[in-house]
Amino acid sequence: MGVPGPVSSGLSAGVHELLRTDATLVTDVDDIVELIGDMGELAPERRGPVVPRDLLDPGCTRVLEALPARHAIPAAEIARRAGTSPDDTLARLYELHSLGFVERHTDDWKLTTRAIQRPNARRGGT
Repeated sequence: MGVPGPVSSGLSAGVHELLRTDATLVTDVDDIVELIGDMGELAPERRGPVVPRDLLDPGCTRVLEALPARHAIPAAEIARRAGTSPDDTLARLYELHSLGFVERHTDDWKLTTRAIQRPNARRGGT
């Protein structure tokens, strides 16, 4: 797309060259909307701020979501709920522990307060 400038201006030469080849002449916003659609259709969905939980890989997210909110459970039960192997689950639990999402109680694991809290801004986009 190009908006033509004065033919006497050297600053318009590039746009005029584009318009002579394969660019489309536009003169106002209505021309642009006609060519590409409403801007709202092109914009990505608004989600709110990115929170640390959003940055977890899918395996860690699956393990995190398998944990109950209020009490600790054994890693074998977490693995069953997450649909992963016990070894993979244990590795993910230690990774989540280092990030502050889970805590260990003897051989059981539970969510930390940080993992339970979800920001209000996320509700609109998920």
